[in-house]
Amino acid sequence: MRRHPIRLRGNAKGNMRGEPPSTGTERGSVGLVSDRRFGFSTPFAILAVVLGLSAFAGISFAGDVNLAWNASTGAAGYKVHFGTASGAYGTSVDVGTRTTYTVTGLAAGTYYFAVTAYDSSGVQSGFSNQATAAVTGGDTTPPVISAVSSSSVTFSSATVTWTTNEQTNSQVDYGATASYGSSTPLNATLVTAHSQGLSGLAASATYHFRVKSVDAAGNPATSGDFTFTTSATADTTAPVISSVSSSGVSGNAATIRWSTNEAANSQVQYGTSTSYGSTSALDPSLTTSHTQTLSGLAAGTIYHYRVTSKDAATNLVTSSDFTFKTTTPLNADLVVAYSFDEGAGTTAADYSGNSNTGTLFNASWTTGKYGNALWFNGKNAYVTAPCSGLPAMNAPQTIAYWFTASRRSTSTEPVVSLADDAQQISIQAGFKDSRIGVWQDPGGWLVAANQPSRTWHYIVYTFDGATHRFYVDGDEKGSSTIRPTAAAPTSLQIGRVLDGSDYLRGTVDELRVYSRALSQTEIQSLMNIAIGSQP
Repeated sequence: MRRHPIRLRGNAKGNMRGEPPSTGTERGSVGLVSDRRFGFSTPFAILAVVLGLSAFAGISFAGDVNLAWNASTGAAGYKVHFGTASGAYGTSVDVGTRTTYTVTGLAAGTYYFAVTAYDSSGVQSGFSNQATAAVTGGDTTPPVISAVSSSSVTFSSATVTWTTNEQTNSQVDYGATASYGSSTPLNATLVTAHSQGLSGLAASATYHFRVKSVDAAGNPATSGDFTFTTSATADTTAPVISSVSSSGVSGNAATIRWSTNEAANSQVQYGTSTSYGSTSALDPSLTTSHTQTLSGLAAGTIYHYRVTSKDAATNLVTSSDFTFKTTTPLNADLVVAYSFDEGAGTTAADYSGNSNTGTLFNASWTTGKYGNALWFNGKNAYVTAPCSGLPAMNAPQTIAYWFTASRRSTSTEPVVSLADDAQQISIQAGFKDSRIGVWQDPGGWLVAANQPSRTWHYIVYTFDGATHRFYVDGDEKGSSTIRPTAAAPTSLQIGRVLDGSDYLRGTVDELRVYSRALSQTEIQSLMNIAIGSQP
């Protein structure tokens, strides 16, 4: 390693400057301050100590000392170390990448300086050669301490914080009495915002503490006495979870809520089995009322979920398994949809996408529940349509429509019939015993209810493969488990049975057929939605 000698000399301005040794005495100077040579190792070298206001070289009346040094290849930054004892530097300042620095506010005395460099990994070099400076006068004002507080107090530890009005070092005295007895290690870094951690404390104990700070000039400040009390013991009890529920369930989202008996964080594990597989984002907020929203779910799917909460002491609790089912869009498995809003012509468009266009025979356009509707005269009016996508008569299905009767019927009046050449299922608007329901021919009633009044009513028949249900205006009016025929329909008739022996007298609007059984909740939603605005 190459050694570089320099010496400190005074100039006419009373500063000290590092320069190579020379022979003789420079004219105009106040005299040779020192002929001592300072050896240092490249690249960590103090080049010079330059003093501020001074009538004599090496003496500063302002309490400031200016430092400069060579840049070091590969250095990410530098630290200046100084103190009042040779080789014992009680104060350190990280000055970043600069190669000059002014130490300010020093009290009178002799100071010793050295510099270290550090790389991007934080590896630090050894000290440079030492430089000295004598200061007279300077800073004699102690720092002002404020905002002393304790926080994060546990059964065995605490954090003490405070601020100072100038950069100082940090230390805390603490103990069971105001005599203290213990001190934290001195943090020599000069800062204005101070934090010291205390550990190894006794549980359920009151501790006294005071904070101490010394500025760069060596002026000390000590706070008054403060106290805190540690907690009774280590918390090893997990929170208790209660009131787990799901709400706001839609086709792709759900909200999960629960409570805990103490403040804790929030997270949900969920999936299509008890293996879960997905986890919501952790909410680190400590609370007793928890809410998590799950999104990106699949429609019509049963989800398993469980909730987890961890308290401040990291005690974790996990609930048992719960389930919810996402909703199915109302247009899912829709195979026929007639709004009857054309208002003219001899065809009714199918909005299901299955092209089951209806052909009108003698049916009349009239005002409907939503927009227009079809009126059937009870003699020869009907609509016929193909059966693309329609379910077999014993398969899950839903038939739904708005209807108003023109009379209280005492005879068979079919509204919708699904038929093949030999068998049919029809929803009857009336019968000789004043009932309304689903009739199987041959066979008889599958499910029936009393006739409603002669105003608009929402009529719905569902079959889930096991149970027939009949609804009027969203309310279930009857059910049965009679097995229907297994025939596949070849014809869809509205307003009559297949052979033309019976006709409907009344008005029909918003007719839908599904290849699945709608739930009562879906039915109650559907009755308030016109086909043109159906989601």
